[in-house]
Amino acid sequence: MKKLIVLLLMLICKIGFAQNCSQFVNNVNGKKLTYVSQDAKGKPQMTAVYVTSKKDATTVTVHAEINDKNGKAIGNGDSEMICTGNTIKVDMKSFVPAANMKGNMQVSGEAKYLTYPADMQAGQTLDDGSVTIDMGNNGAQMANLQMDIKNRKVEQAETVSTNAGSFDCFKISYDATTKMRMMGIGIPFNMKVTEWYSPKLGRFVKSETYNKGGKLMGTMTLDAIN
Repeated sequence: MKKLIVLLLMLICKIGFAQNCSQFVNNVNGKKLTYVSQDAKGKPQMTAVYVTSKKDATTVTVHAEINDKNGKAIGNGDSEMICTGNTIKVDMKSFVPAANMKGNMQVSGEAKYLTYPADMQAGQTLDDGSVTIDMGNNGAQMANLQMDIKNRKVEQAETVSTNAGSFDCFKISYDATTKMRMMGIGIPFNMKVTEWYSPKLGRFVKSETYNKGGKLMGTMTLDAIN
């Protein structure tokens, strides 16, 4: 009898996870999210458009197109979001700073994921992440970007309003280090980032980037959902 009860509980948990993932995947499938990047003075710098599509019952693919402030294409890439039932895993290629995109670069490389727990709460410490991303043009590798994200902490729950609507979010802070290597030479650049993550979307609604001295460098905000 005890074994039967355990099996039933396991089955219930699996069904619950499947339903949660199905809800998440169906909610984000087919969305077109447009973000606007601004400098510290609020002047537009570039836009990023992410188009999502369902890959399978737990995975959503994301295609990104990055354009400069004049609408000229400067970069693109593909990534994934994966639902495990108790976490959302976001491919770190989607965290490539748009400022590193020049000359219609393509982003590729092995998938590495940042995790966002389904039961997120204030004060929680989240896992670090590290990834090396290839950046090329017309099939030729131009450089690679090493990116490390550390000290991720959930600060608090907040509602964020943008041109795209109002979203229930978690404010998350972390340290980020990027190093662009060209011909084997690279200089690390350290930043502090605050993002407002929407569990419903599986990605941030707004982010602010600061230099290591705490001075605001720029923002990126969700401007529209189609």
